[in-house]
Amino acid sequence: DLPKCSIDEEQLNECVKDIFNTLTPRLKDGNAELKIPPYEPLVLNRTTFQYSSGTVNGRITMRNAKISGFSMNKAKEVSVKQKDGKVKMRLVTLLPKLIIAGQYKADMQVNQLHLKPKGEFNVTLTNVEATTITDGEVYEKDGHRYFRLKNIDTNPQIGDLHIKANGIFQDPELDKIAMNVANQYWRDIYGIMLPETRQYWQPLLLRMFNEALELVPIDSFIKE
Repeated sequence: DLPKCSIDEEQLNECVKDIFNTLTPRLKDGNAELKIPPYEPLVLNRTTFQYSSGTVNGRITMRNAKISGFSMNKAKEVSVKQKDGKVKMRLVTLLPKLIIAGQYKADMQVNQLHLKPKGEFNVTLTNVEATTITDGEVYEKDGHRYFRLKNIDTNPQIGDLHIKANGIFQDPELDKIAMNVANQYWRDIYGIMLPETRQYWQPLLLRMFNEALELVPIDSFIKE
């Protein structure tokens, strides 16, 4: 029951936005017929980030991380440019709340202090406005046309962020102090961490989008 989008640029922008806002909540539990797995919550079994900036160096590994909130993501603006099978798209989305929770293990050097924390964490982000710019191409398979992303560049702006974690120090009181500092200065930490970790999470986004796109031919909602 999705609308058929005209390739006229102005109509296409609004139509793609409507499809995004229709499918995002609808597919949160997956679709067995299309072989789309559930994504609410999205489960990351193991993800490792290598970090190096100034006096802080190290590696952080997340295990069994569950990411909840993507189903509430709404497209505010969509701009699609297409020519000769090449497609460029700019997408502005607003996510009211995103919760990431799981286990972590780290090996970090902070100045002369060597830390090997391990424990549980919970990060809550609110009012996440993301501007995503992509380019891709249309290709044919089994008599149908599909869309594949080649590049993706996402810039998320966060309204607020709150971190909970344990196992940083042996003394739980020191953990509380560390979390108070982290939550007080989260904007500074985020400003440093975002570019440092982009090389890890952006390819993950690209892969996730393409895995979903290869399941649905664009013939289903684009008319000539």
